[in-house]
Amino acid sequence: MRSDRYKEEPVKKKKSKTLLIVLIVIALLLAAIGGLAAYSYKTAKDSISLTLTDNDFKVEFGEEHAAMDYVAEAEGEVTPSAKTLDTSSIGDKEIVYTVVKPVFGGILKPSGEYTLRYSVVDTVAPMMIHSGDGAVVERGTEFDLDTVVAYGDNADPEPDVKVDGEVDMSKNGSYPLHVTVTDASGNKTDWDLTVEVADSAPTYEDDRDRTAFADFVKTYKGEGKTFGIDVSEWQNDIDFETVKKAGCEFVIIRVGYNLEGKFNYDSKFEENFKNAKAAGLKVGLYMFSYDNSAETLTAAADEVIKKLDGETLDLPIAFDWEDFAAFQTYKMSFYDLNKLYDVFAKEMKSAGYDTMLYGNLISLNNVWADKDTRPIWLAQYADKPDYKGPYMMWQASDTGRIDGIDGDVDMDILY
Repeated sequence: MRSDRYKEEPVKKKKSKTLLIVLIVIALLLAAIGGLAAYSYKTAKDSISLTLTDNDFKVEFGEEHAAMDYVAEAEGEVTPSAKTLDTSSIGDKEIVYTVVKPVFGGILKPSGEYTLRYSVVDTVAPMMIHSGDGAVVERGTEFDLDTVVAYGDNADPEPDVKVDGEVDMSKNGSYPLHVTVTDASGNKTDWDLTVEVADSAPTYEDDRDRTAFADFVKTYKGEGKTFGIDVSEWQNDIDFETVKKAGCEFVIIRVGYNLEGKFNYDSKFEENFKNAKAAGLKVGLYMFSYDNSAETLTAAADEVIKKLDGETLDLPIAFDWEDFAAFQTYKMSFYDLNKLYDVFAKEMKSAGYDTMLYGNLISLNNVWADKDTRPIWLAQYADKPDYKGPYMMWQASDTGRIDGIDGDVDMDILY
């Protein structure tokens, strides 16, 4: 038995020695790999770089600037902390760029950070929307400047207003005033106006010419155009079968309006929607808005979606905000108003509906932004539109006449 154990011991020692050698080799390999990894990591990290096109500069409030536009060159994969510069408020801002250069198949990711600093400024003066010159107010009432003039600012929701001069509401006569509107950045707009105090406010007689729908079509007919109308409860009862026979191809129907946080359905909406579809007309909608907050507008949009209950539409749902004659009373900036359209469009898109923006020539040229990406429903009552931007539909007249409707109706061309 002793001799057998003696023979086994050299075999065990040999195996132990082999195992030790293997472990040593593995340790050496790991050390080598670790050293190589450390060297590669350091080399890659040292080579990371980013050169900016500019730094410590100024950009205008509300403008859109892509963050990557400020990267001149880089060694590594660049990821900015935001896709665009934040220009939604005035002040000093910064964006951090993280530059990564992966090594070892992406197992190791050495990185570096670089900061772009910029200031957001507002150099745009408030806009005088309506001067109020020549306004006539009734003697004996209280003078309210907000019923006479209209103004707004791109950035400041409540610009300061100063009035030089007084109006004696107890005495008829002409009263000159000078209005100065100043925003939070110190930009000013000022103008003169004269207010007339009289025994009573003037009455308006609508003596404009009326246009038959058939003549409207004949004047503007051409390839790629379809002709229609937009309606609300103001048109009372509508015979849509007769309307279609008169040459109308589509109708935009008011679903309702939001006022002081409460949604009010158009009293004729359900009837108009049902009968227009039954007549075979293409149908779109519009919602009139008095909103000045995302919360109230979201609630209104949800009401519309709930009312539709999955009904299909042939044309978009228009966002119709047009109370610019009293804009300053809403205490919001033009920037705020533009964001409301985005809220409306997002809510409608979530329910599968397309949207378009309703606007007249002045508001489209001076207030509404992103007009190249927002489908536009242009309102301009003229023989030919002056608007230079793209638009999908033109509301060309509010004095149209068509069989099936008693009284005036808006007439539209869809391109």
